[in-house]
Amino acid sequence: MTPLAGKVALVTGAGRGIGRGIAMHLAMLGARLVLTSRTAAELDDLVAGIAAAGGMAVGVAGSVSEPAAADAMVDAAHDAFGRLDILVNNAGIVEDAAFLDITIESWRRVIDTNLTGCFLMTQRAARRMKDHGGGSIVNIASIDAQGYDGPQASYVASKAGVIGLTRDAATALAPFGIRVNSVSPGWVRTRMIEDFLTPDQLDYMLHRFERVPMRRLVEIDEVAAAVAFLASDAAAAITGIDIPVDGGTLATLNVYETLPR
Repeated sequence: MTPLAGKVALVTGAGRGIGRGIAMHLAMLGARLVLTSRTAAELDDLVAGIAAAGGMAVGVAGSVSEPAAADAMVDAAHDAFGRLDILVNNAGIVEDAAFLDITIESWRRVIDTNLTGCFLMTQRAARRMKDHGGGSIVNIASIDAQGYDGPQASYVASKAGVIGLTRDAATALAPFGIRVNSVSPGWVRTRMIEDFLTPDQLDYMLHRFERVPMRRLVEIDEVAAAVAFLASDAAAAITGIDIPVDGGTLATLNVYETLPR
């Protein structure tokens, strides 16, 4: 089954991690892809991999926080495939710093990429989508939008902003047949996580992660599946929502069961 056959999807931040997984998943479902990243080499590798599997993709290097780059990315979809049906705003960065030590330069870097970039890409894509009868935009937020998860105030603020932007854009763009939703991943098994943890810590989070009701990390493919659902016609009546893909993390405040026995 290829539920996205004939659709053209643009995925930002596709060079690695969750973005790469989303791109590969959408290609598997039949979408033709425009992939963006700040690193051209990562895009070349991904485009070649998708082509080898029988898919179609083009890469565009650049930063979503720059209006001219956002225009170029959306234009690339129209130039390559004649239309744009799906946008996945995945590009994002995080910078750790104690709240009292955050510099304005660091704050702006994170907000510009995670929130302003999401706005620019959504606006530019919607201008194209409305001329072709509509489309679907899926923003990658985070469960961190709900509260503190380490010294990352700019990241938390940016992801909370993404959820707010999602709801506003969903309302504003509905008359044009454009749906806008977001997906909030929890703790996801990525290469970065694997490299950061000790083997014992990784084993714990994979098999007996007590803070998470499902007792494990989320897999990248599980995030990608949620994105694909929201992007597809199966979600034709769904707009303005955020779907946590977090193994139940936000569903519970219970800490008793995680205490030492």
